[in-house]
Amino acid sequence: MDMQGKETSDGRAPVRLCPNGRLHVLAFAVLVTTGICGCDSRPAPSPTLNPNSHITKNLRITVEKSEVNRVEVDAIWSVGNLGCAPISLPAGNERVKQVVTSEEVDKDGDSYIAKIAMDRFLPDNCHWNTGVVQVKFYRDGYLVSSTGVNGDVLRGDRIDVLTCLAMPSVAYCGQRASQEKFYKSEDKNAFNATVELAK
Repeated sequence: MDMQGKETSDGRAPVRLCPNGRLHVLAFAVLVTTGICGCDSRPAPSPTLNPNSHITKNLRITVEKSEVNRVEVDAIWSVGNLGCAPISLPAGNERVKQVVTSEEVDKDGDSYIAKIAMDRFLPDNCHWNTGVVQVKFYRDGYLVSSTGVNGDVLRGDRIDVLTCLAMPSVAYCGQRASQEKFYKSEDKNAFNATVELAK
């Protein structure tokens, strides 16, 4: 039967809701939705700068003769303990962000030395850490190419031996052993570079 007492097409009688019952369902839905959305409105956590930062790791970046005349390096910091982050509902994921810091880079002969501040932020419950560094190659103010360096290089476990494309639409580096011949056949300005932990 339908809501007026008539039988439905499949022969089953539908559940009847009295006017007050409908209001209760609506009120419950509003309460649940509001509770979920307003459960935790805190922003993603941010680290606190360490005024006495003194622990550094040095990366040596060597670039073969090319149009590159400047190098910039950014460290990318992320949360090590997701338990410190507020939860975004209804999805249930932690509300986190990455923090990017510019690192000091000095010219050293034919190489560049990037000083990565490993204790840039004060210890806290979030356990901020940097396991990724971005190296950007410039000609004056123009970005020529870029590459990402992971924790293996920062720990000294690996040396990145690269060939880098310098085309405006494709500015990235690949492992030299597998990419040098192809990259240099496609781009006359492609260049070789090496990124390693300075001993």
